[in-house]
Amino acid sequence: MSKNEKSLNWSNWALKIGKCFALEQLHPDTLVWLRRSETKSVLVACSGGPDSVALLCVLWAHAKKLKINLIVGHYNHRWRVNKSDEDAHFVATMADDLGCQFIGGIRSNDQPACTETSARVLRMEFLRTEARLHNCQCIIFGHQLDDILELQLQRIVRGVGSAGLAAPRAVHIFNTGPAHLRPLLNLRAGLIRDSLIANNVPICEDATNEDTTIARNGLRHSIIPQLSQVVDRDASVGAARSRQLLEEESIALDTLAQEQFVAAYSGANCLDRAGLSDAPRALTRRALVAWLAAHDLTECFSASALEQLLDAVVSSKTKHSMSVGPAFIKISAEQIRIAYAIVSGSTNRIKNSELTTEYAVHLPNGARLSRSAVLMDSQLRDLIFSGAIDPNFEAYLSLNHDISLQVRGWLPGDRFKPMGAPGSKKLKDWFIDRQIPKMERNQLPVVTTAESKIVWVPGLPPAEESRITNQTIQALRLTYQTADAI
Repeated sequence: MSKNEKSLNWSNWALKIGKCFALEQLHPDTLVWLRRSETKSVLVACSGGPDSVALLCVLWAHAKKLKINLIVGHYNHRWRVNKSDEDAHFVATMADDLGCQFIGGIRSNDQPACTETSARVLRMEFLRTEARLHNCQCIIFGHQLDDILELQLQRIVRGVGSAGLAAPRAVHIFNTGPAHLRPLLNLRAGLIRDSLIANNVPICEDATNEDTTIARNGLRHSIIPQLSQVVDRDASVGAARSRQLLEEESIALDTLAQEQFVAAYSGANCLDRAGLSDAPRALTRRALVAWLAAHDLTECFSASALEQLLDAVVSSKTKHSMSVGPAFIKISAEQIRIAYAIVSGSTNRIKNSELTTEYAVHLPNGARLSRSAVLMDSQLRDLIFSGAIDPNFEAYLSLNHDISLQVRGWLPGDRFKPMGAPGSKKLKDWFIDRQIPKMERNQLPVVTTAESKIVWVPGLPPAEESRITNQTIQALRLTYQTADAI
């Protein structure tokens, strides 16, 4: 890396690398995704290493053709003291010279010392949060073909199925949050590095990449070369082919599972046990994983716990119960359902209450939630349509004045579609988008109908399906008064 920043000319280097890698050389699936009409801003994850530097250069060189706006994200793990700070400065300088917005994150003092796993988790949390905040439709990573076998070998020893071995995917779409794209996945690491060297493009060299006591490096420098030598063929190319086949088969199985278990994929609270028991085990496993994910419970489940749940579902037992984080999975002869535990002795827990026009609900944090019926007039309607109503404290709903409303605390798996949103997603993700602290989330009331449909959470717009329209004559007004206001 050059010491003289004024001599850096990243736009020139990016154009040269763009000529080395034409658009047609990038993974075709990522090009299809990037060329979609709704794709605008994308977050490019850049560590400063050769793969991510080449990625940013290529995307910058072809950005006009792809009609995308590049935002550069870098996470400083503070793993290598001063060197980590230098990497962050390098990427920031590169982004600035290319005219790209730069977003930097840094591990705080209260977060645990880095291991490979914790570093990956922290970096991913940072990237996903920033992608949401900046309305990025995807996060783009610099993974290339030689990364595939390394990841496969690490996952094989842990024990994974076809979905796990199909990673990393060129395009990985999630139920919520931005997609992950890897345009360089069909390019060799050596080709990428050679192109940077030939054009004198500076990069950040991470000395820890040579430490073979780190599993990933041991595989890269020792095991994989030996494997290729023993079998007398390029193991990385074969692994890339296997990854593609496994992805196709995994997609086929997911499609079959979605068709057969609609309730599991829609986040229903209960599932039919007979249907799960009679299906092939691979489909049942996929349905259970999707169901747990819909209720935000996958992090509470280890691989062995998932197999225990699967064994219990297909067994002859007529009653079974499993503890899963904040919930219990209850299995009866007819169904499998999720029951959330009521935490006793917690002063911050919001008790389930009915919200009526006669009585306000007083909350543990000292706030008060009330409802009233109002007649709509042109002045009030104009205020609502103009966005002048502060959703932190007030909401107007196009609902019958006598509808039954309930108030409770938020639960993992809650989904909500606020007014103006393109679709529903987990309430937890809406909290993250608006940077609502975890402690505050537990104190916010969730207002639902008797059918458990969420109609409002203070801090968010009211539900799309209860939007005020020109035809609304009478509406419900919900008011959230904090302790200070009261």
